[in-house]
Amino acid sequence: MNISTNQNQPAFSAKFVNNKAFQEVVKYAKESKQLQELDTALNKINNANSGDILLIHGTVPNGVYSNFNMGKRSVQNLGAETPEKASFNAILELGELGRKFRRLIGGEVKSNLKAEDLISKYGV
Repeated sequence: MNISTNQNQPAFSAKFVNNKAFQEVVKYAKESKQLQELDTALNKINNANSGDILLIHGTVPNGVYSNFNMGKRSVQNLGAETPEKASFNAILELGELGRKFRRLIGGEVKSNLKAEDLISKYGV
């Protein structure tokens, strides 16, 4: 897996690193006809605190794992049949911007959403 960072361009929203694990989650959402739910959760995460979220998932002898890393912080999600489903469920939970998301970002949720953004996104 190749992980690259660009230190010259700061992130102004929380985004997922586009790696194989993230692509597998999107594929799972498409196949299970849950793209809208995934989009809603990702939109909420995107409008929250700044930073890049690295998703890593897979299987080990004792089950499925799904880890979300942001800087030096990490949260884990367990309890699904496949890594893709575990990560999908965790993204939905992170999209609630609750305790798991606050633990990942290391503090309180700060919204990057502006009134101008809503007007340009939803206005005609």
